[in-house]
Amino acid sequence: MSVKYKLVLKKDLTKGAAADAKRYYASAPVSGTMGFDSICDVVADRSTASDGDVALVIRGVIRAMGEAFLRNEVVQLGNLGNFRISIGSSGTVDEKDFQANLIRKPKIIFTPGAKLRAMIEKISLERIGKEPEKSNPGGGDDDRPVIE
Repeated sequence: MSVKYKLVLKKDLTKGAAADAKRYYASAPVSGTMGFDSICDVVADRSTASDGDVALVIRGVIRAMGEAFLRNEVVQLGNLGNFRISIGSSGTVDEKDFQANLIRKPKIIFTPGAKLRAMIEKISLERIGKEPEKSNPGGGDDDRPVIE
């Protein structure tokens, strides 16, 4: 399985880099979206459940996850992985100075399970787009064969 990537010129994020410095970074461009209905169709095609049954179960899982998050529970979905709520806040020197409005919006953190981690380990990378040109500042040897 091959994941395609391209190079994108962005601000240099290395420590001590000049303010206007830039570097090339790898980026995996999105090629499309697999929607909810398509997922239900694929699962239904590979099982005895109908696409409506699959949709019903997924919606039930989402509802159950929401209820578990409100109880501060980690949701474990087997080989898929774990989901949990995470919050952060600005800090205060004294406990009495802390107010709830210092808490940032909660986030859902996903930790992939063993099967997903194994899939990622099998992925190879394939570059797409333009290859960078070789620089030849001096105009001398440039790895081309010399014909005499």
